[in-house]
Amino acid sequence: MFIRQILLSLSLSTLFFGGGLVLAQTPRPELRIGSTGAAVGELQTTLRLLGYYSGEATGTYDEATVIAVYQFQRAADIPQTGVMDRATWEALLPATNANPPSAAANPATAPEPEEATPETQSRPTTTTSTADTTAPATATTPANQTPVAAATTTDNPDPSSLPLLKEGMDGDAVKLLQTRLQALGHYRGAIDGIFGPNTRIAVIAAQTALKIDGDGIVGAQTWAKLLAQ
Repeated sequence: MFIRQILLSLSLSTLFFGGGLVLAQTPRPELRIGSTGAAVGELQTTLRLLGYYSGEATGTYDEATVIAVYQFQRAADIPQTGVMDRATWEALLPATNANPPSAAANPATAPEPEEATPETQSRPTTTTSTADTTAPATATTPANQTPVAAATTTDNPDPSSLPLLKEGMDGDAVKLLQTRLQALGHYRGAIDGIFGPNTRIAVIAAQTALKIDGDGIVGAQTWAKLLAQ
């Protein structure tokens, strides 16, 4: 791992400062799901080099890119939104010689092979669930926690500020989702912040009732519909 880290550092130094590509000194645009262009392609290439992204550099900010950005933000100890904002660009492409954190150097950001129970998590606010604990092994891994900034409140947040959610993720944003689904009569499980199979079924039911694509993934459109009810 140490040799890999050295090679990664050398590669990033070349990417950031070599060959005339001084990316760290170039103002970068804010990117979020749905964004396209060369900047997205550069982001995907860099995240793949660091070990957070395994797909192709398509230039489209899709779900896989959101998850990769979220995992990098968690490793860099910055707000975890899945949005490529200024703070995330500065952490990814530092102006100094400091190297951004790689997935190899932060094994906690990678999915673990064994299924964990809520009691073994580091989340202080998550309660034990009996409804959704049958989710896949990635359902309760730290890498899939949703941003704390999306905690449930009495006032509905801006849908565009909420993260994309799917089965296997957890956190306060999932609690907000479960609360809304429960209020609309689609979810009867515990508000535990774990996006398990029962939550996914409830999401599909809500999407069908709201006449949107029932894919079980909560994006901006689904958030807007749920919060408008």
